[in-house]
Amino acid sequence: MTYIPKPEIIDHKYLIKYFNHFKSLFNQKKPPRVLIAVSGGSDSILLLYLFLRFFESHKKNIKIAHINHNIRTDSLKDEKFVREIGKELDVETFSRHLDPNSRTKKDSLESWARNGRYKILEEFLVECKFDFIVTGHHKNDQAETILKNISEKTGLFGLSGIKSINQKIIRPLLPFSKEELMYIIDKYDIPYTHDSSNDELNLKRNFIRKRVLGPWVKEYNEVVDSIYEAGLNFSKYQESLLYFIENFIKNNIIYDTNDHILIDKNKLGQIPDLAKIMVIQVLTTSIGRLRKFDFDDIINILNNDKVGNIYKSRFGYDLLNDRDFFIIKKSTKYKKYDAAEISIGEKFQFLDYEYLFKESKLINNLSNGPNIEFIDQSKIKDKKLRLRLWENGDCFRPLGMSGKQKISDYLINNKINQFEKSKQTVLLADDKIIWLCGHRIDERFKISNTTKKVLSISRFERNSF
Repeated sequence: MTYIPKPEIIDHKYLIKYFNHFKSLFNQKKPPRVLIAVSGGSDSILLLYLFLRFFESHKKNIKIAHINHNIRTDSLKDEKFVREIGKELDVETFSRHLDPNSRTKKDSLESWARNGRYKILEEFLVECKFDFIVTGHHKNDQAETILKNISEKTGLFGLSGIKSINQKIIRPLLPFSKEELMYIIDKYDIPYTHDSSNDELNLKRNFIRKRVLGPWVKEYNEVVDSIYEAGLNFSKYQESLLYFIENFIKNNIIYDTNDHILIDKNKLGQIPDLAKIMVIQVLTTSIGRLRKFDFDDIINILNNDKVGNIYKSRFGYDLLNDRDFFIIKKSTKYKKYDAAEISIGEKFQFLDYEYLFKESKLINNLSNGPNIEFIDQSKIKDKKLRLRLWENGDCFRPLGMSGKQKISDYLINNKINQFEKSKQTVLLADDKIIWLCGHRIDERFKISNTTKKVLSISRFERNSF
């Protein structure tokens, strides 16, 4: 077994600058509970040692999380090493595996590993009921990230690189260089593992580290500091711009009852393209994540007059170019559901709503809103009631009209946007549509003076129960 020294071996004089920075990050009265992401490499191992010293009287507030990506054949050695470190230093250790077969063709190996890693870390955080995830990213990582973002034609937000604090994720070593960290590691022979995948030049970050930044540092040893400082300056520019963007959002954005975000098209059209992009980034929490092709796609839909176009973001939201507004919503796939058979007197869930059909003794009732209707029960006697999504070619006779109308025409005439159309439901009695749900019943099924039995049909949003 590898010799593992205790954290107390590190002379306090080497810890002062780190502790001063940690205090600025964790300025809480109560010591936070932190989950340290430990790969086994030198950066995360030193972070563990520093935190064990910083939280000397609250060591139980620290836990280790290790993610085995299963990319390398020797990855189990790293996991075993991290568990040994945790056991020797008396820190509870969690580990979980990623399945490389889950990676899709559109995901690069780096992005798949990063997204999977943070997803698991966030799950650990909830399970442990801890406050923060901390990672070992340092100043050199920041310089690599900024150069990588430039190579991917990132916008302004990508030029600031990694955030020191990003919600529940904190990167306490970001102001410190790799050289500073390795000084302590080497001085006290603190063991760590070497990830052989870090030598693979086909991975962009590795190429930047070894072929771009490495030789550059040899010629100009302050380049890492310079790039880091540039990132801080870009962050200040961003803060200034965001002040004005958030003011625009405050005055020109509407949040509707469907959790859709509506942006006034006329107002948005009065600001520069970059500002338009920033509005979308803020509203979709995608700051720093967009690349050149994302910018082009978004601007194309924002500056296009064609109503009905939808931009589907890779970050889980859809942007619709509607008549008077641009509308943003979370991406939802409404697949072609099979028709659902309904029984009178029973509740039934379909898409976003819960439906209830029941007999009513009141004949003179009028509709109390778009989601509650009344029909003549005798007209559906012995008929099979079904719910399904509307289809092209569907027709009905809207209440108050003498002739039939296509559902598609009704939706267009009533200015129903594409998002709502995609989840529009109809109620059928056998093969006849008796209710365009949330809009209007069919004229042929309305109650009349001769009606003896009334059926009330209603639906409620599922989250309203």
